[in-house]
Amino acid sequence: MVDGGVNDVLIASQVIQPAELLKLADLNRHAQVAVAIDAMAQVLPLARAARSAGVTIPVLIEVDVGLRRAGVAPGPGVAELAQGLAREDGLCFEGLMAWEGQTTRVAEDGARRNAIVEAVGLLTESARLCAVAGLLPRVVSCGGTGTFETTATLDGVTEIQAGGGVFGDLRCREDFGIDLEAAMRLRASVLARPTATRIVCDAGCKSLAVYPKAPRVLGMACAARIAHSASHLTLELEAEASSPAIGAPIEFDIGYADATVFLHREIVGLRGTRIETRFALQDTRPGAQPAPQP
Repeated sequence: MVDGGVNDVLIASQVIQPAELLKLADLNRHAQVAVAIDAMAQVLPLARAARSAGVTIPVLIEVDVGLRRAGVAPGPGVAELAQGLAREDGLCFEGLMAWEGQTTRVAEDGARRNAIVEAVGLLTESARLCAVAGLLPRVVSCGGTGTFETTATLDGVTEIQAGGGVFGDLRCREDFGIDLEAAMRLRASVLARPTATRIVCDAGCKSLAVYPKAPRVLGMACAARIAHSASHLTLELEAEASSPAIGAPIEFDIGYADATVFLHREIVGLRGTRIETRFALQDTRPGAQPAPQP
């Protein structure tokens, strides 16, 4: 992201390995790359890496607002951790972050909104306690694709983390009930037609995410069952069909874009039926070759 010109990045997770801390510190020579912490045990090595590199690393405290993953419990403990963080040279307390992801599992719209408001309220109240302690949070960040329509309207929130929604996958549209345009498809090829009711194509788990939302074949209403393996996807049809034939294209609506995008080296951007651009996904591993350009 930094190489691409993005100069304000939040790593919404903890960074703890020494080599990664050195990389994080180096990135802050070129951009503001903030990171999340939820304990002093993460703060101290982070501060050492910053001082060693001669940079200041912006830090957000992650607050657990009900997801029960990482994060410090909301309340006075957040302000206490902020005070400990602020005492460390090389670090800058930027604010707080959370992800109220547990609320996406609430089915009824009114109840979901109430759950989001309650969860985000724990975050903004923690931000208020930090301000009372003399540490005003510049950033209060939360709200993924499944909740942003509500989160973005709540007082005290300064930043929304909804990113995957740009692709409008099936999970966003159906599981979260977000009115987004479907903006990504996977085009595969039919490899085999062993029977008149079976289609085998090259869209296995190595190119198409299955969990937490399965993909859906497009333009084929009689597709009854999809079976996934590493390199193949098998469609069982409800009735015999002669098409698509071997070698023909077959398209899928993406179930979960987050776990599909990184499986590919290139994304083709279309406007209507015309190719407008190609996005090469760069492999940053040592010795990796750049994606071929058209």
